[in-house]
Amino acid sequence: MRLLCDLGNTRIKWAWAEGVVLSGFGSGDYSGADAYSAGLAGPVRPTMIAAISVAPHRNEAFARFCEERWAMAPRWYQSARAGFGVASLYEPPASLGVDRFAAQVGARARFPRAAVCVVDCGTAITIDAVDGDGVFQGGAILPGLSVAADALRAIAPQLTASAQDRLYGAYGRTTQDAVAGGLLLGAAGAIERLFRDQRAVLGHDARLILTGGDAARLIPYLTTPCEHYAHLILEGLAVMAS
Repeated sequence: MRLLCDLGNTRIKWAWAEGVVLSGFGSGDYSGADAYSAGLAGPVRPTMIAAISVAPHRNEAFARFCEERWAMAPRWYQSARAGFGVASLYEPPASLGVDRFAAQVGARARFPRAAVCVVDCGTAITIDAVDGDGVFQGGAILPGLSVAADALRAIAPQLTASAQDRLYGAYGRTTQDAVAGGLLLGAAGAIERLFRDQRAVLGHDARLILTGGDAARLIPYLTTPCEHYAHLILEGLAVMAS
């Protein structure tokens, strides 16, 4: 089986792949040497290790772990001008975050002829338009929920978001609820505005697809029908590595 690994800004995510069928999903942070090694230290030896990274300063430690654990170097994948069903208009194409490229590949694999708006809700929120011919038209990037909350708190320490997991509205009656509501509704509103604008190019039958760690938190605030695929980036990497 192949081991697929996505090294993000704050976490590493992985899955095991037999063809394009994925299983054994896991994740870990970078808090210490053992942060993810325990989750990957099972009895299975991968036939190959396919990896993407938007955190190049993490690559060396991950490659060393792979060498020590399996005597195997990971194969790193990058964004491309064209490949795996996607043609990119981004300039230069290699500057497109490879996680965004992989998510687009994953969306095309699921919906080969559909126009899609792919929203990855992670450290940053990326909103990318891919037309029905597989041409990546471009996208937008905004701060993710945690980044926005941290930035606000750094400037104004009294403005902290509520830690409770519940639905927030436009009428927060504590500072914490007002901040949480603003962050969630603001991100949801930005997603829907950008999707509306992107549909002018994609067409009104375009699908809104969400992935990433904060997708489930944001979906209740969207009024536009959407679809949630938690592991879309790894699905795309499976296609790239097949």
